[in-house]
Amino acid sequence: MEQDTRRDKLKLSVLNEVDELEHFHQDIELLYLLEGTLDVTIGEQTTHMKENDVLVVNANKKHMLSGSEDILYMQIMISYNLVSDVFQSIDVIFWCDSTKDESDRYDELRKILRALLNHYLETHGNTANFGHIALCYRVMDILSMYFLVQAADRENMDDKDKFEDRILQINNYIRANYNQPISLKDLADKLYLSNGYLSRFFKRNYGMSFAEYLTNIRLFHAVDELLYSSAPITRIAYDNGFASVAVFNKVFKKAYGETPSAMRKKAKEQKQEQKEEKQNPEIEKRLEKYFIVDSQSEEEQDKLSVCQGEHSVLQSEKIKNSWGNTINIGVASELLRSEVQEHVMMLKQALGFKYIRFWNIFSPEFLINVDDPKENYNFTRLDSIFDFLINLDLKPHIDFGVKSHMIVYNINKLQICDEREKDYLSIDFMEPKKWERFLNAFMQHLIYRYGRSEVDSWRVEYWFNEGQWKKSAFDQYFELFDITYRTIKKYSEGMEVGGSGLRLDLDAKLREYFLKTWNEQHCRPDFISIYIYNYERGKENDDRYAKRSTDDDFFLHNINSVKEQIAEAKMDDIKLYITEWNFTASVRNYLNDSCFGGAYIIKNILDLYGQLDEVAHYLGTDRTQQYYDTNELLFGGAGILTKDGILKPSGFAFDFLNRLYPYYVGHGENYLVSTDQHDSYGIVCHNQKGLSYNYYFTKEDELEKEHLWRYFENRDELELSLKLKDMSEGTYQIKVYRINEKNGSVISIWGELDYEKGLSRNDIKYFRRVCEPKLTIQKMKTEQNEMNLNIKLIANEIAFIRIRKISE
Repeated sequence: MEQDTRRDKLKLSVLNEVDELEHFHQDIELLYLLEGTLDVTIGEQTTHMKENDVLVVNANKKHMLSGSEDILYMQIMISYNLVSDVFQSIDVIFWCDSTKDESDRYDELRKILRALLNHYLETHGNTANFGHIALCYRVMDILSMYFLVQAADRENMDDKDKFEDRILQINNYIRANYNQPISLKDLADKLYLSNGYLSRFFKRNYGMSFAEYLTNIRLFHAVDELLYSSAPITRIAYDNGFASVAVFNKVFKKAYGETPSAMRKKAKEQKQEQKEEKQNPEIEKRLEKYFIVDSQSEEEQDKLSVCQGEHSVLQSEKIKNSWGNTINIGVASELLRSEVQEHVMMLKQALGFKYIRFWNIFSPEFLINVDDPKENYNFTRLDSIFDFLINLDLKPHIDFGVKSHMIVYNINKLQICDEREKDYLSIDFMEPKKWERFLNAFMQHLIYRYGRSEVDSWRVEYWFNEGQWKKSAFDQYFELFDITYRTIKKYSEGMEVGGSGLRLDLDAKLREYFLKTWNEQHCRPDFISIYIYNYERGKENDDRYAKRSTDDDFFLHNINSVKEQIAEAKMDDIKLYITEWNFTASVRNYLNDSCFGGAYIIKNILDLYGQLDEVAHYLGTDRTQQYYDTNELLFGGAGILTKDGILKPSGFAFDFLNRLYPYYVGHGENYLVSTDQHDSYGIVCHNQKGLSYNYYFTKEDELEKEHLWRYFENRDELELSLKLKDMSEGTYQIKVYRINEKNGSVISIWGELDYEKGLSRNDIKYFRRVCEPKLTIQKMKTEQNEMNLNIKLIANEIAFIRIRKISE
């Protein structure tokens, strides 16, 4: 059952059999499996699709399909020219494989695919109508919004412009001359390259030889003419660059398993059958069961934006606080600066953090020579950091990682702040005996200076550099971690020793192997540490890509996935610490300064309540990310404090979470209820909005602070409807503290002042006064020991609700 939608752009088929040899084509192929199983082999990798799975096979990828006898699937062939013309790029790839991802974005795609199938069924396979075309382009919109990998997402962007120029020249030349007798040598001469280099370039970047690619282009145009024109086959062959009809027939049969004349004849017969009977009865019958219409349409349901919950306040347990212990400062040398120390004091006083996490204790500022043969290490400057923290009753969380101090503008643009680091980062700290000697001296010094009882409360983390993430480096890491663990525990049994700084965008199979192997080592960690930012990585041919994830539940899905792997590795008895976390790694992203930042924090803390031992936000203060371009009040820094010490909405998110009472009552998608077990209750809630098409198509450091509303899927209000049962009868005072775009948001208030650059000290004091939550107070009586709360939240608003019984 097959029809065309603007045949040169999109083509939809619903199929109940698979009869394909290995082949490739210029079109992008989307597969949606309704029934049965389908194996899709692309190169050497096979994807096993089950019912409801969606997969995109990118253009010019050799692939083969193999399905079960009961198969029923949808296929959309998407013209590559359509996509490349829209995005004005000839290097477009989609990552869309639901067998490897749990993102809710697949549900959104499935919803449109099912609507398309429903429309297809209702019109008996007639695709020549605007409704069908609109749905097809909605599919394309979702693919582009959530699954597109752009050329700009390619990692290691050296010579990027040169590479793209070359690809563009090649494609333009072949498209203009495919119907002429051209050769690899002709193209090489045109580009001033050697035949050998160009041949290897083709293999690496196109996944096939020049001759294969040229034949593919010619066949693509020839098939189009064969099926949709009455031109003689001889003329089609010559018009599309084939040397003879015999050559045309040979390559055509190899690619499609039949001759051109046989394909044309079959196509004519199929068209005649479709005129007589628009649909295959068997397929139609199987499709019908998918489209039983409910009494209330999905569209009507979507109009209701209500979060409801019902909880008995008598059922409570000790609250599990994973969010309020640790905050990241960054490289250790920042803690030598008095202005950063001032902000650490503010973070301690305002938000009560207990641990300050930092790294790079071997940077040049600390004057520690690990190569000193006399082991005469200078800990003076490091001691000044420890002294400062201890005086504030704070604890060090030391990451032994050697990481560059850099400014991350976007996923492909980084700026190292200190050129001296290039030498420092190349130093080999990984020689086991040298590392063990240093650790012994370090721990002896700490115990002597600070005492065992103090040091027992500290933490250290041994990082595994993701740049070395491969099996051959695992054994080296395990050896060094064992040395770290044994040496530290020899002096301080209480100090927690963990690692390895797992990044969740790295290879999942390698991560599983790493965890299982780590569990078999002599020394198991006290905690497993994880870094999580909303990015995905993948590989196409020899190019590695990284892109922002479009999954609004990325944190939840990825933590659940890694927890399953930890359980399979039999390491689920070990604490799980998220030691670096934010929706972006960019410190030039204005959403960091907005209400979204606060709503994002509360949403994800609630999503994973009780499942994590520790969550440490990245970053504490914008002062550690200043550079030549940070002369304005806000610059998109990841800190929860601005460089001038103003608490952002992300800071108020921690403030609201810390106001919760000691006992947990219950939580839902948008709220958490707590109590002191003495007629007082605290509720934290949010209305976080998902990021939109515009956000993912804009570089993170190029977001317009004046128009941040453009980067969200919608701006709908949320009505939070809560019923608290089994309360003491009486009158209660209800205080509601709110942070939203109209109240307390530093970037919104700055916008009201026309984003003025020249702010005085008094102006900064004004910001500190007005960047506070809005407070409303009311009274409410219980009815039959119940209270019904209805709270409206605007887009990306966060709120804390305090309910306290008062005397009559």
